[in-house]
Amino acid sequence: MIIIRALILFVSACMLSGIGYADASTYRQPSAEMAELIQHHSVPEALVNSQGSWMALLTAQTEAHSNSSTSNLLGVYFNTNTNLHTDLPRYSSLSFKHIDTGAVLNVTGIPQGNIVHPTWSANGRYLAFVLETTTSAHLWIYDIKRRKPKSLSSFALNGFAIKKPFEWLADGSGLIANIRVNLSHSKVRHKVTSDAGTGPLVVTSTAKIAEVDNEGFSAAKQSQFMQFALGQLYKVPLNGKAVAIGQPAYFSEFKSSPDSTNLIVAMIDVQNLSDMSEQDFDNQSFSVWQIWGMRGVPLYEVFRPKSILSEQDILAQPFVDSTLKRGFQWRADKGATLVWAQSEPDDDNESLYSISAPFRRDPRLYTDVEGRVSKIIWGDNQLSLMVIESDQDNKSYYSFSPLTPERAKVRLSLFDDMGSGEQRELVMTKNELGVPVVKVAGGRYLFLKGTKRQDGVDVPYLARFDARGNLITPIWQSSAPYFEQVIAVLADDGMQFVTRKESKDNPTNYFSRNLTFDVVEQLTKHAHPYPSMQPIRKEEMQFKVGADKVIKGDFYLPNSFDPSLGRIPLVIWLNNGEQNIANQEIDSPYLFPELNAMNGVPFVHEGYAVLNLKNMPVLSAKLQGPQLDKQLRDAAKVVIDTLVSQGIADKSKIAIGGHGLAATNVMKLLTQTDMFVTGIARSGTYNLTLAPFMFGDEAQSLWAQQDKYLANSPLYFAQNMKSSVLLMHGYRDRQVGSYPVQSERMFSALNDLGKTARLVLLPNSDHTFSDDKDLLHMLYEQQQWLKLHFDPLPEVEELDQVPEALRFELPSEQETEFEYPSPWG
Repeated sequence: MIIIRALILFVSACMLSGIGYADASTYRQPSAEMAELIQHHSVPEALVNSQGSWMALLTAQTEAHSNSSTSNLLGVYFNTNTNLHTDLPRYSSLSFKHIDTGAVLNVTGIPQGNIVHPTWSANGRYLAFVLETTTSAHLWIYDIKRRKPKSLSSFALNGFAIKKPFEWLADGSGLIANIRVNLSHSKVRHKVTSDAGTGPLVVTSTAKIAEVDNEGFSAAKQSQFMQFALGQLYKVPLNGKAVAIGQPAYFSEFKSSPDSTNLIVAMIDVQNLSDMSEQDFDNQSFSVWQIWGMRGVPLYEVFRPKSILSEQDILAQPFVDSTLKRGFQWRADKGATLVWAQSEPDDDNESLYSISAPFRRDPRLYTDVEGRVSKIIWGDNQLSLMVIESDQDNKSYYSFSPLTPERAKVRLSLFDDMGSGEQRELVMTKNELGVPVVKVAGGRYLFLKGTKRQDGVDVPYLARFDARGNLITPIWQSSAPYFEQVIAVLADDGMQFVTRKESKDNPTNYFSRNLTFDVVEQLTKHAHPYPSMQPIRKEEMQFKVGADKVIKGDFYLPNSFDPSLGRIPLVIWLNNGEQNIANQEIDSPYLFPELNAMNGVPFVHEGYAVLNLKNMPVLSAKLQGPQLDKQLRDAAKVVIDTLVSQGIADKSKIAIGGHGLAATNVMKLLTQTDMFVTGIARSGTYNLTLAPFMFGDEAQSLWAQQDKYLANSPLYFAQNMKSSVLLMHGYRDRQVGSYPVQSERMFSALNDLGKTARLVLLPNSDHTFSDDKDLLHMLYEQQQWLKLHFDPLPEVEELDQVPEALRFELPSEQETEFEYPSPWG
């Protein structure tokens, strides 16, 4: 019997043995140049305080996280242990840089965990953040003056219904935080362990069709919502004891007034929770808005939606006010004045109303608006911006004076002349009250930063906008061969700012620029993370496939390549689909390349050409079957023909690789074409019958459309494969449709068909390999596999090393009893 512990690193093969593979249970390492690429290159994010004196540098968290604690309610994906959204940026370390002197503060004393929501206080002395551990999230600050971090309370925060569970008081004296109430009911109820021999594993079916998310907000989900959404507001001073504000409620928003004396709070009324949809949750359709004092005493109810009134209330008040109110926000230039938009149900126009402390008088009309107000961007007492939604979801920007809002509003052309692909945003700051506002100079000038498209290349810039003349004047723009972005404007006239600068050969660093004195100072000095990649040549390539399809990729050539010496082997690496292009916000040849060990780039150190394709189509509910297969074959043929015709690729030595659904593509191409000498397929899905809801709900399931699942499964066409394949999988992979059994079954099929294959299971990795030892061994296996196929083949002896546990041999007819073996014994 084979024991799991003996299969910690399982490698089996039906293949040639002449490459000197070591013991299958031993970790090995690739060449030093390839090993270099397992380093996680992450440029720290910089947050500059409003005084422009200190810059917080935060290193992004790169370790993979388990999805076992992730849940989805009303479109919100969150961690049930910490009640924080899963899509938040998370940081692993924190340091500070003084912009003028260059002094560096390396932070110590913060317990292990993720840093989330880093936020400067208005006075620039404190950085508040959430420290997320495996079980909860707590509020911390770092004091620049005293050089030490501090936990502000032992209460666990609640970031489910309110994405950011805290905010600074504008005066910097403390913070308002939303605290978890149902902490004791949110603990993990069961634990899954991979250790064998601890007892039986028993799982019970629910005896019903799995619940589909689009069937509505069920009673079970309502109960979950009430469990996770219930919170308690606290005022947390920097020095002193935290004090509760009011009673627990289902808060969906809160915001303190600029004078730190009052709160506007939104509370979800859960009496009609069964009717709530994702859109209702996003639009706060069930939220009651009230103004509270800092002790939680309701001072004024601003709005209670008619839709949540009970039938008895409506009968008792037959003339219930049907006025719609929304967009509640404090005036940034006043101590405690609330402004909101108000309209009748059938009216296309709105009016702004306001009410001021102590909130005992009726609201007064602030100004009338033609159209609907999207938001107000406060500036100074002379210039603020009103964003009006017009037809077809277009937004128009108007300037107005907060002191005299009744005067005519002037339409601004802030974003009217933006070309395709251009990005532009307003520069923000904090006013004397400590409230975020748009940066205004001289009562008329605003500042814009972004990128514009010049000759097909994105170029960052900084500009000044004259609100009176409706004119944009350039201040500065990035120059080739660098890509340099403005991240913070320090001077009131816009002539001093902090930038983030990079190039093809130089990693990203931060700089301070003073245009008045023509001075540039480098604030950080990050060394090149991959020294061995510096001499490597990289080129962006495009391949036209058919009439309207363009495949894009990065092409790498080893520095030893000389066309006169002949062609070289080629590795084509597939990535997972169109989203890689769609999510790429910047298009510039001057960006520092983001390299890692997971794609094909490491093979360039072996003397091979590497084409890292970005947007090959992948299997989906919309694209599958013959249509997908044809697109893959056509794209592969165009790519290979192009590189062969250019005198680079050796047509007899072309390999293809991919991870996840891209690995599924690899197996499709290996079973449908003879263009490749070998392939590398990692963590793929090869037998779709093991993922019976791959294409959606019951109507798209395996039992409803068997032919679709069979036709898209490379396993069922394994007999057609003419080349070899290296199969790799993370033993801890629990992604739906991608369990390790996918690679095990594919290997067993290939073995029994007499095909050449090798299977490697990495013990400490899930779907995305993250363990350093596993990554190094992955690179080693790939390196040796390609050497076997790309180097001159020696005469070797065939060995049969396949364990009996992975054989699919049917019992002979004379046998009356047969026990099917398990891969693990």
